[in-house]
Amino acid sequence: MDLNPAEKKWARYFSSLLEKVSAQQGESRTPFADPRQQELAQQLSRSFPACSIFFDGGYPGAERARILVIPRTWPPRKENFTIPVLIAGEFPPGMLNHRDFLGAILGLGIRREMVGDIICREKETLVFLVPELAAFVAQNLQQVGRYPVHTTVLKEVPPNLIQGKGRVREIQGTVASLRLDAVAGLGFGLSRSRITPLVRGEQVKLNHQLISQPSRPVKEGDLISLAGRGRVEVVEILGETRKGRISLKLRRML
Repeated sequence: MDLNPAEKKWARYFSSLLEKVSAQQGESRTPFADPRQQELAQQLSRSFPACSIFFDGGYPGAERARILVIPRTWPPRKENFTIPVLIAGEFPPGMLNHRDFLGAILGLGIRREMVGDIICREKETLVFLVPELAAFVAQNLQQVGRYPVHTTVLKEVPPNLIQGKGRVREIQGTVASLRLDAVAGLGFGLSRSRITPLVRGEQVKLNHQLISQPSRPVKEGDLISLAGRGRVEVVEILGETRKGRISLKLRRML
């Protein structure tokens, strides 16, 4: 596999877990893994037939998930190993976003990999955490941005807060070229001048890998992620218009 340094580090870490479990030394659980790390885990596990792996992000379709590694001879595990935490407060709708909540949680001294998906709604936000940190966050998170909040550890995920996850919106438009910044700008409704600094600031992923080159070409089937704004799939390249622009069909996951 052709991996960047961060991916190589993750691969070494996950391989060590597989080796440990293969030697029948119990089970192992990872912190939250992003989609690229989950993909690597799937690939690496094929070389360890004595192991089974399971994913849990707290709800079906979660982007970030923890990975459980157990001996294949053990029965499948069904329990969740993430905890939902509900953050609520009196802040204007749309005033706080994914980055605000993540920043407030990390400001408590928590590492990024201990935090799963963050689902923002108008007055409430659902955050998935490793169980050992849920009570700590509930006791210590008192403010997000400049707004006071109150935080509750939940026993189960409220269906109303995850309804709509997985919704998609079809987008059709034209771009001057198949550069990452051009296509991402179309998909997320941002101008080239706004999306380009985000790419250079490593806020954009292409097929789950951080990309800092705005000129990186994209193709049909590629998946573009923008931190806090979801994902866009390049569904179809429809051809050139009379003015020489490229017509695209995209699908944005909301």
